[in-house]
Amino acid sequence: MGTTDDVPHGFAADETERPECACETGNWELGLVLSPRWAVPLRGHISYRADDPYAVCLDFYLDTRNPVRWIFARDLLTTGLIRPAGHADVRVWPALNGLVNLCLNSHDGEALFEISETSLTVWLERTYQLVPPGREHHFLDLDSFLERLMRES
Repeated sequence: MGTTDDVPHGFAADETERPECACETGNWELGLVLSPRWAVPLRGHISYRADDPYAVCLDFYLDTRNPVRWIFARDLLTTGLIRPAGHADVRVWPALNGLVNLCLNSHDGEALFEISETSLTVWLERTYQLVPPGREHHFLDLDSFLERLMRES
């Protein structure tokens, strides 16, 4: 499995919208594992924004108009490349044949996906070019975040 063109492409956010925000995205073909010998392709879109530096957003496109969205830590994917990582809702671990397993669990059930290790590694490296590891806190705008929370409550 991998991205639709085998390597996700990054782009900077629209300069008129948010000049300080850079993004890295990719259109992926993941394998939805149905049995130990059978996985069906599933289209997904993965994105990372420098202004939300700890999170990765993964959208799955099923037969519905709106995607199913999962948001989880970028570090979870990074750690999952080399050893099992995560608990309960999101788990990631290396598999055989150059794949990485991603298990998502919700009240609706559990789904196991396969992702190309190479494509995931390349994409993660691009996110670390945007926001280096350990520097995430420098990209947070806590004042704007707190202001938004206060308006919403």
